[in-house]
Amino acid sequence: EMLGQVFILTARGDPIVSKDYRGGLAGASEIFFRKLKSFPGDPPPIFNVEGIHFIHVRRNTLYFVCTTKFNVVPTMALELLTRLASLCKDYCGVLSEESIRQNFVLVYELLDEALDFGYGQVTSTEGLKPFIHSTPAAIDAPDDSSFFSQQQRSSAPSTAANKPIALRFSDQKDRKNEIFIDLLERLTCLFSPNGSVLRSELDGSIQMKSFLQGTPDIELGLNEDIIIGKHRGMYGLILDDCNFHECVNTSAFEHDKVLTMRPPEGEFTMMNYRITGQLQHPLPLRLLFSFEDTALPSRTDFVLKLDADLIAKNFVSNIVVRVPLPKVTTACGFDLPQGHTGEYRKDEKVMLWKIPKLMGTVTTVLTLHIMTSESDKRFVQSDIGNISLEFEVPMYVCSGLNIRFLRVTERGRSYVPFRWVRYITHSDSYVYRVR
Repeated sequence: EMLGQVFILTARGDPIVSKDYRGGLAGASEIFFRKLKSFPGDPPPIFNVEGIHFIHVRRNTLYFVCTTKFNVVPTMALELLTRLASLCKDYCGVLSEESIRQNFVLVYELLDEALDFGYGQVTSTEGLKPFIHSTPAAIDAPDDSSFFSQQQRSSAPSTAANKPIALRFSDQKDRKNEIFIDLLERLTCLFSPNGSVLRSELDGSIQMKSFLQGTPDIELGLNEDIIIGKHRGMYGLILDDCNFHECVNTSAFEHDKVLTMRPPEGEFTMMNYRITGQLQHPLPLRLLFSFEDTALPSRTDFVLKLDADLIAKNFVSNIVVRVPLPKVTTACGFDLPQGHTGEYRKDEKVMLWKIPKLMGTVTTVLTLHIMTSESDKRFVQSDIGNISLEFEVPMYVCSGLNIRFLRVTERGRSYVPFRWVRYITHSDSYVYRVR
């Protein structure tokens, strides 16, 4: 399976890195970006222009793109681009436009070793380490490149996990034994108009990045009541299914719920898991809404009440509530709490309600004043679309999965590294039906 070209573009379409393996099409990056922007909504990951297949993945604000004239396996090409993005992140420390520009020599060195004449070769961080000789320039992570909010930075330095792995054994006097573990969960939920849950799914992963000296062994303990697969009459933390990284030894998992491993270089996903149905912890946000008639013949009020169903010390951040309004809407006003922002997009007939932070147990209210003609007012309640929410919840997971302990040993000797364990929940699709 051979590729013709590989290039990395910014969100503006500017090429930062371009590698031509087989004499590809001139101006391919410009053709790709022009076609990409012609799609309404989200573009497909693969499309064809004049007999050239363009395949891409987006990571942060960067596009990783490859071209080919051949009928390659799509998943192979997408996986190769994903691994190239991971290599750039591991060796540069941060995946951003600045880091690629500052380390473009290193990135070209990675592309030379990872692909040969368009054929994929070694794409693992550890496997490439003996062949990469350029020293990376460490770059601070931009605020939007991390999935952790500003409020979490007291738990760990914001750039602590963003060191290039090539610097892992440099600076002998100043280096620290550090290990970072992130437990991430994404929610897919569908609610009825009265707020009851129609469907809920959770996709979770445990990600690890190690800056430990030597080749230590790690033991990670999870909940003792984990059960894999749904069984009648069984109680505990039930995972529908899960899978592990190849370096993980699961021999002690069935009885003791302990995972042992010798972590590879770079960042990797140690475990993936999925849960459907009832969750141990409550869903973080509850939305109630109602229509109110007004004395004005052309105005309908739509009231939304948002509850943070968390304990008082937790909070939900970066909330965006999207309300599709009727097509007959002529204008829309709104009453917002202090600190919140609202945006009515007249062309799209959409209202956006943005909340930077909502503490647990707190309730907030938005009132929309929907204006229509007198004859169209009767269509307002039936034409409002489903309401969707985006958010993240630091230091909280709905599954109840917990890391009980983390032990590091080397040659039978135990030592205590700097350990950073973080939990976060994201909304993947969180939708309330209006009717």
